[in-house]
Amino acid sequence: MHPHPSRSSRAITLARIYPLTVWLAGAFLLLNSALRMVLMTQTWHAAQLSAGPALNILFTGLAFDMATLCLLLPLLIGVESLLGRRRPATTLRQAHVLIVAGLLLFLFGFGVLAEWFFWDEFGVRFNFIAVDYLVYTREVVGNIRESFPVGTLLTLLGIGVAFIVTLSRHWLMRAATPAARRVTRISVWAGSMALAVAVASTGSMALRYGDNEYQKELSANGLYSFGQAFVNNSIDYFEFYATRPPVLTAPQAELSRRVTTTPPKNIVIITMESLSSSYMAHDGNRHQLTPHLDRLADAGLYLANLRATGNRTVRGLEATSLAIPPLPGHSIIWRKHNQNLQTLGAVLADHGYVNRFMYGGYARFDSMDTYYAANHYQPIDRNQFPERHRGFANIWGVADEYLYDYALELMDHDAASGKPFLMQLMTTSNHTPFTFPDGRIDLKRSRQGAVKYADWAVGRFIEQARSKPWFKDTLFVLVADHCASSKGRDSLPPENYHIPAILYAPAHIAAHTDTRLASQIDLVPTVLDLLNLPERAQFMGRSVLRDYPDAGRAFIATYQKLGYMTPDQLVVLSPGRKIEGWRLDAGGRVAAPETPPPALVNRAISGYETAARRLRDGGLVHVAHTGRPAKVSSRHATLADRR
Repeated sequence: MHPHPSRSSRAITLARIYPLTVWLAGAFLLLNSALRMVLMTQTWHAAQLSAGPALNILFTGLAFDMATLCLLLPLLIGVESLLGRRRPATTLRQAHVLIVAGLLLFLFGFGVLAEWFFWDEFGVRFNFIAVDYLVYTREVVGNIRESFPVGTLLTLLGIGVAFIVTLSRHWLMRAATPAARRVTRISVWAGSMALAVAVASTGSMALRYGDNEYQKELSANGLYSFGQAFVNNSIDYFEFYATRPPVLTAPQAELSRRVTTTPPKNIVIITMESLSSSYMAHDGNRHQLTPHLDRLADAGLYLANLRATGNRTVRGLEATSLAIPPLPGHSIIWRKHNQNLQTLGAVLADHGYVNRFMYGGYARFDSMDTYYAANHYQPIDRNQFPERHRGFANIWGVADEYLYDYALELMDHDAASGKPFLMQLMTTSNHTPFTFPDGRIDLKRSRQGAVKYADWAVGRFIEQARSKPWFKDTLFVLVADHCASSKGRDSLPPENYHIPAILYAPAHIAAHTDTRLASQIDLVPTVLDLLNLPERAQFMGRSVLRDYPDAGRAFIATYQKLGYMTPDQLVVLSPGRKIEGWRLDAGGRVAAPETPPPALVNRAISGYETAARRLRDGGLVHVAHTGRPAKVSSRHATLADRR
């Protein structure tokens, strides 16, 4: 008869030392694998998947999940160490183990749900957008509550967690009385720390698998991607991107105007949330979503081939105030030391303009209040709206019609003072949760409904403005901040940066359509050109009223990818001084990889490097007519330094 092995002689496995950690690790891997399979099913066609790539995505994804788990192990082991004692477990200690197990499993499940919804909105894993949203929990949490049946989903998740914990209670109880001694458990925890450090120092998003962006995102882990975005949220252009030695260039010859106009007096810039060109009939949409914008496009200067600089609101606001190509990392609106810059508002302030920036939401979001207050605008958000202009609202802001009504009131006031005005408006209605007042349009709550309501509201605004005595002397610029979605198989799908832009001033601009490729940064110099102000030459964009020295170009970018687009080619600059090129088809979509000609590469690098150098060396600081940097009030300076 063989002797029964004693407890101390049994092999000490991780499952015996840390049963709760092993249980949670298994749940983490299962949940993330299940999420990956669901996302693959949803995007099978868009991601161009077949059996082979799908298996590679699953295996690569599992490796990323395990790497993420390695980073979590020290925390999980630390929590379990606090719960267990070698002494016999009391009922209270066992209850603590079950409660902690349930809470952690609930958090894992909540993370999977959140990532599912994030993917549905952005078509990517958690990235820098999710990092930015951590700062603005009020808007983000409110948006989730208004967009999804949160109570029902969390209740179902809680029931599922309770059921799984109940089934696993006998296994989990072992965590209350660990099998190993303290010195063994400390050694295991120390080993997990060493493993986490090794993974953190060697892991890279470059290890993702895939032939297109969808496949690469599917093969990643959302929590790992989030951590990478959090750590790498500041990117120095000169350290990571291709550069060229600075050269002296002769000044370009002054190109003639394509349009001769008398200058308007006032400027109204309407930056419309998430309005892709594809919603307009002018771009082939047959659902009659934008009848008012389409009529304005026919009556004004319609820029039919204009591209947004990025896929965030701050990029659109940056382009329509600073006229600068998008630099890697955060927008300048987010960065420190961004006060008293050479903005459209700063130039117009020198010419006696009253400048206002009005936002239907909370302007602290994305530091809009800080940026505009420090750059010669008066920021106004929903907190400053009088009660009569606070009608229907959701978490993102008041309905567009109330924003326009208050703007009209303020413009009447400014016009009565005799001073010219710049009014920049940022709308919110075409944003999740896509709610708007009843009885305005024939569609219900939906993305298409929000587009049609936004169109109705801006059409109503223009008609009301038409009755004002200042209307005939006013230029209206209607432009989207970015497209409704940046999803695509390519890292920079040009079609997802195509936005409408209309310059409407019947007394000053003849109706016509300009089909040349242009950039969002071209709007500021165009406005100044219409006003006959020479400062337009100080900005990096170029006036669309003039002939081009080429066939047109646009700057399009993500957080790290910097694109330079011509009508038939796209150059992309990436960290690691990487340069890629693609040939575009007649519709401006990526057709095939293609080595770009050196001259085009140099133009791409020159654009971004010049912007980075101007920012680094103070070249974006506004210099007033005196030749000295313009003064910023102490209030502005305080706002600009507040983060």
